[in-house]
Amino acid sequence: MTQAQRKATYGFQGPTAVAIREKVGQGLALAALGGFRGLAANALMLQAHSAWEQQQWVRVRSSLELATLLQPRVAVFWDTASWHLAWNAAVAAERYSGESNETRRRIEARRWVEAGRDLLERGTKAVPERALLFQRLGDLYWQRLGDYQAAAECYREAIAKGDAPPYLERFVGYALDKAGDQKAALAYFRNLRAQMGSPPDPGRRPEVVDREILRLEKELSGGGYPKK
Repeated sequence: MTQAQRKATYGFQGPTAVAIREKVGQGLALAALGGFRGLAANALMLQAHSAWEQQQWVRVRSSLELATLLQPRVAVFWDTASWHLAWNAAVAAERYSGESNETRRRIEARRWVEAGRDLLERGTKAVPERALLFQRLGDLYWQRLGDYQAAAECYREAIAKGDAPPYLERFVGYALDKAGDQKAALAYFRNLRAQMGSPPDPGRRPEVVDREILRLEKELSGGGYPKK
């Protein structure tokens, strides 16, 4: 009973507890291991912000990863962490690192993007019922990796959660079109429009969907220039 109570109070044992003590100061370690995980995670997010202002990306990453370890059910921690790595750190590595070799800069930037993707993928497993992290993963595939098919699948996953913003349903079609699969995009938009019923909910912007259907029909019939 004593062992069970200690486990419930401290939350971490063995290698995880050792890692926390090694990577954060004694005060934060005592807070995290002593049951104040939320406070310790918030302090780590503040540390990450301070490190970001100083462009100390290794410190940013370590602080953010520990924050998500302490509070894995807080989606905004995963979201913020991935943004710092896949966007801020990656852009800094590619444009402002001082490295003269372009290939090395790109490799380093890609490493940070992959680190951000890894965080988001872990986040979707930690908070699988929320749309936010699936949406952000889709954004990362679209904006940072250029994998539009993967982005479309992530957006589908986000929509299935039920709390995605209304506009995201259109982004599945946009992503399929961007991937070069215009037939799939057209089929998707037609199905989406049919789901809106009559009269459709104006908040779902049926006129935008109608416009996309007409454009894709024209391009597929040869009446317009295919998108590159």
